[in-house]
Amino acid sequence: MRTFCRCLGLVAIALLILLPAAAAPQALQHRPAEQNPRVVACRVMEAHTSRDPAVTVVLFHQREKDDAQRLRALLLRASEKAVEYQTGEGGAWQSAQVVRLKNCFGRGLLILPEGAPPLVDGSTFLLRFPVASLGSAAP
Repeated sequence: MRTFCRCLGLVAIALLILLPAAAAPQALQHRPAEQNPRVVACRVMEAHTSRDPAVTVVLFHQREKDDAQRLRALLLRASEKAVEYQTGEGGAWQSAQVVRLKNCFGRGLLILPEGAPPLVDGSTFLLRFPVASLGSAAP
Protein backbone atom coordinates (compact mmCIF):
# COMPACT_ATOMS: atom_id res chain seq x y z
CA MET A 1 0.00 0.00 0.00
CA ARG A 2 2.86 2.34 0.78
CA THR A 3 4.33 1.79 -2.71
CA PHE A 4 0.93 2.48 -4.23
CA CYS A 5 0.70 5.78 -2.33
CA ARG A 6 4.13 6.74 -3.64
CA CYS A 7 2.90 5.99 -7.17
CA LEU A 8 -0.05 8.33 -6.68
CA GLY A 9 2.36 11.03 -5.44
CA LEU A 10 4.34 10.57 -8.63
CA VAL A 11 1.12 10.99 -10.59
CA ALA A 12 0.61 14.44 -9.08
CA ILE A 13 4.19 15.45 -9.88
CA ALA A 14 3.88 14.10 -13.42
CA LEU A 15 0.75 16.16 -13.98
CA LEU A 16 2.48 19.35 -12.92
CA ILE A 17 5.52 18.69 -15.10
CA LEU A 18 3.95 17.10 -18.16
CA LEU A 19 0.58 18.77 -18.53
CA PRO A 20 1.84 21.68 -20.66
CA ALA A 21 3.33 19.34 -23.27
CA ALA A 22 0.99 18.85 -26.22
CA ALA A 23 0.48 15.40 -27.68
CA ALA A 24 1.14 15.56 -31.41
CA PRO A 25 -0.68 13.20 -33.79
CA GLN A 26 1.36 10.38 -35.31
CA ALA A 27 1.63 8.99 -38.83
CA LEU A 28 -1.03 6.59 -40.11
CA GLN A 29 -0.71 2.84 -39.63
CA HIS A 30 -0.16 0.48 -42.57
CA ARG A 31 -0.94 -2.79 -40.82
CA PRO A 32 -3.57 -3.96 -38.35
CA ALA A 33 -3.00 -2.79 -34.78
CA GLU A 34 -2.78 -6.33 -33.39
CA GLN A 35 0.16 -7.06 -35.74
CA ASN A 36 2.05 -3.86 -34.99
CA PRO A 37 5.00 -4.00 -32.55
CA ARG A 38 4.22 -0.41 -31.49
CA VAL A 39 0.71 -1.32 -30.29
CA VAL A 40 -0.05 -2.96 -26.94
CA ALA A 41 -3.47 -3.96 -25.63
CA CYS A 42 -3.81 -2.47 -22.13
CA ARG A 43 -6.18 -2.61 -19.18
CA VAL A 44 -7.18 0.35 -17.02
CA MET A 45 -6.39 -0.22 -13.35
CA GLU A 46 -7.64 3.20 -12.19
CA ALA A 47 -8.88 6.33 -13.91
CA HIS A 48 -9.23 9.72 -12.24
CA THR A 49 -10.59 12.93 -13.77
CA SER A 50 -9.81 16.42 -12.53
CA ARG A 51 -11.63 19.63 -13.43
CA ASP A 52 -8.72 21.92 -12.58
CA PRO A 53 -6.47 21.17 -14.36
CA ALA A 54 -8.88 19.53 -16.81
CA VAL A 55 -7.25 16.14 -17.38
CA THR A 56 -7.87 12.46 -16.85
CA VAL A 57 -5.09 10.33 -15.41
CA VAL A 58 -5.14 6.59 -16.13
CA LEU A 59 -3.02 3.99 -14.33
CA PHE A 60 -2.69 0.98 -16.65
CA HIS A 61 -0.81 -2.22 -17.42
CA GLN A 62 -0.79 -4.73 -20.27
CA ARG A 63 -3.97 -6.71 -20.94
CA GLU A 64 -2.11 -9.92 -21.84
CA LYS A 65 0.66 -11.22 -19.59
CA ASP A 66 2.74 -12.12 -22.69
CA ASP A 67 3.01 -8.40 -23.56
CA ALA A 68 4.61 -7.39 -20.24
CA GLN A 69 8.22 -7.22 -21.48
CA ARG A 70 7.30 -5.42 -24.70
CA LEU A 71 5.25 -2.84 -22.81
CA ARG A 72 8.11 -2.36 -20.36
CA ALA A 73 10.58 -1.73 -23.20
CA LEU A 74 8.25 0.70 -24.96
CA LEU A 75 7.54 2.60 -21.74
CA LEU A 76 11.28 2.91 -21.06
CA ARG A 77 11.82 4.55 -24.44
CA ALA A 78 8.65 6.65 -24.65
CA SER A 79 8.16 7.95 -21.12
CA GLU A 80 7.01 11.57 -21.12
CA LYS A 81 6.24 11.45 -24.85
CA ALA A 82 3.13 11.64 -26.98
CA VAL A 83 1.30 8.39 -27.72
CA GLU A 84 -2.11 7.47 -29.10
CA TYR A 85 -4.85 5.30 -27.68
CA GLN A 86 -7.93 3.68 -29.18
CA THR A 87 -11.06 2.52 -27.41
CA GLY A 88 -13.55 0.09 -28.92
CA GLU A 89 -13.40 -1.63 -32.28
CA GLY A 90 -12.01 0.63 -34.99
CA GLY A 91 -12.47 3.87 -33.06
CA ALA A 92 -10.39 6.92 -33.85
CA TRP A 93 -6.90 7.16 -32.36
CA GLN A 94 -6.70 9.85 -29.69
CA SER A 95 -3.62 11.75 -28.54
CA ALA A 96 -2.34 11.42 -24.97
CA GLN A 97 0.90 11.45 -23.05
CA VAL A 98 2.47 8.42 -21.37
CA VAL A 99 4.67 8.21 -18.30
CA ARG A 100 6.53 5.18 -17.01
CA LEU A 101 6.03 4.73 -13.27
CA LYS A 102 9.47 3.84 -11.97
CA ASN A 103 8.24 2.52 -8.61
CA CYS A 104 5.30 0.55 -10.03
CA PHE A 105 6.91 -2.06 -12.27
CA GLY A 106 5.01 -2.88 -15.45
CA ARG A 107 2.62 0.02 -15.09
CA GLY A 108 2.24 3.25 -16.94
CA LEU A 109 0.37 6.48 -16.52
CA LEU A 110 -1.66 7.87 -19.39
CA ILE A 111 -2.52 11.57 -19.28
CA LEU A 112 -5.59 12.42 -21.36
CA PRO A 113 -6.41 16.02 -22.30
CA GLU A 114 -9.77 17.63 -21.64
CA GLY A 115 -12.48 16.30 -23.94
CA ALA A 116 -10.69 13.02 -24.71
CA PRO A 117 -12.83 9.86 -24.82
CA PRO A 118 -12.96 8.54 -21.26
CA LEU A 119 -11.38 5.37 -19.96
CA VAL A 120 -12.91 3.71 -16.90
CA ASP A 121 -11.61 1.23 -14.33
CA GLY A 122 -11.36 -2.25 -15.85
CA SER A 123 -11.81 -1.17 -19.47
CA THR A 124 -9.33 -2.08 -22.20
CA PHE A 125 -7.72 0.01 -24.91
CA LEU A 126 -4.95 -0.14 -27.51
CA LEU A 127 -1.89 2.00 -26.88
CA ARG A 128 0.26 3.02 -29.87
CA PHE A 129 3.79 4.26 -29.29
CA PRO A 130 5.82 6.48 -31.66
CA VAL A 131 8.17 4.79 -34.13
CA ALA A 132 11.22 6.06 -32.21
CA SER A 133 10.09 3.95 -29.22
CA LEU A 134 10.87 0.68 -30.97
CA GLY A 135 14.63 0.84 -30.73
CA SER A 136 16.26 -2.59 -30.64
CA ALA A 137 14.38 -4.04 -27.65
CA ALA A 138 10.93 -4.46 -29.17
CA PRO A 139 10.15 -7.65 -31.10
